[in-house]
Amino acid sequence: MSFVDKISQVVERRIAPPLIKISENRYIDSIQKAFMAFTPILLIGSLFILVAALPIPAWTKLITPISGKLWGAVNSTFGLMAVGPSFGIGYYLASYYHKKGSEIDPISAALISLFSFLILFPVGAAKDNSLFIPADNLGGTGIFSAIIVAIISVEIYRFFINKRITIRMPEGVPPMVADAFTALIPGFAALLLWWIIRQILNINVPVVIMNAFKPLVAAGDNIVVVSAGFLLDRLLWFVGIHGSNVVASVLQPIWSTMLAQNVAAAHAGLPIPHIGSAEFLNYFPRVSMLPLIIWMLFSKDAGLKKLGQLAFPASIFNIAEPIIYGLPLVLNPFLFIPWVLGYLFLVVFDYAVVAAHLVTVPYISIPWTTPGPLMAYFGTGGDWRALILSILNYIIMALIWYPFFKVYERSRLKKEEEISINK
Repeated sequence: MSFVDKISQVVERRIAPPLIKISENRYIDSIQKAFMAFTPILLIGSLFILVAALPIPAWTKLITPISGKLWGAVNSTFGLMAVGPSFGIGYYLASYYHKKGSEIDPISAALISLFSFLILFPVGAAKDNSLFIPADNLGGTGIFSAIIVAIISVEIYRFFINKRITIRMPEGVPPMVADAFTALIPGFAALLLWWIIRQILNINVPVVIMNAFKPLVAAGDNIVVVSAGFLLDRLLWFVGIHGSNVVASVLQPIWSTMLAQNVAAAHAGLPIPHIGSAEFLNYFPRVSMLPLIIWMLFSKDAGLKKLGQLAFPASIFNIAEPIIYGLPLVLNPFLFIPWVLGYLFLVVFDYAVVAAHLVTVPYISIPWTTPGPLMAYFGTGGDWRALILSILNYIIMALIWYPFFKVYERSRLKKEEEISINK
């Protein structure tokens, strides 16, 4: 058994099963789905950042009259980004239980989850007697508290449902009305709990939780942790498992917190604090399969050349599945080193470049289907050096892929020659 075969077996038999089990956990799954549902809002907010922060003097002068209004839109998206997951987690977790036969209503659970989170932010009165909610910790710093509050609130709801401690409406009452009354006692219990914690005990839950999770966020930005997470991503892909989804299911809350803090720092004109975010990985080391496909387009193997032609358009927009499963890259010992160690080299190299302040830290969320160099350019607020680094990554990976691809190509050609001789 070759070294690559041994590595593949270890990943497939030892590493992958527990990780897949974790990603399929009802809480992790609900968190991941909630953040995925909230992604369009973050992309819209990022569009406002892009318009407001594009470093072109003529453009800056043109938008000066509305610059504050543009950043106002950013504050209404990134500044409130914990609100979305607090609703979404409640909905998806309740939906999980509903599919398992529980009478829990997903919409009611989502609303209870949302207002359980909002009750942690006491509504105040301004001088003009208008009401306001303090926005501190409603953004990235409130994400962990939103997750915890949502899960606990839904579990309280489910407890009351399971124990039949609800208001039961007679038959014939419309389901929507019946669900509303069924949720009344569980909802009151959940909100009462969080009201007592915040108002009576005077515990600022978001601050307490964020302080507890600060070491986790800091650790997540460490080059060792970033590299380890990316290595795991590549190894899982190599055995046919969607590594990006598995890793993101665990790290997404940390990445979202990093993104929110990076946006806030950029807006305030302060140094952008977090390098190892999802944006960094997507814009720099996670380049598409285009470098490999370029060699395939000039291959002497007709099958590889045809596959390269078919996969080329998709690869421009970072769609890698045609190559991963069609080449295949999965369990392909010839391509193990460039796929795993080649991309891992890019992580370390790019992190060092950004840490040395040679390129702006990415802080704008750009759709992942945007071609790599453009994604890097816009994601750093228009830093031309990011464009150069992204292109350099493509060149580096092309050079790393070449010798291993040629060995694989010769192996295929040799097999085809043996088949033709045997015929």
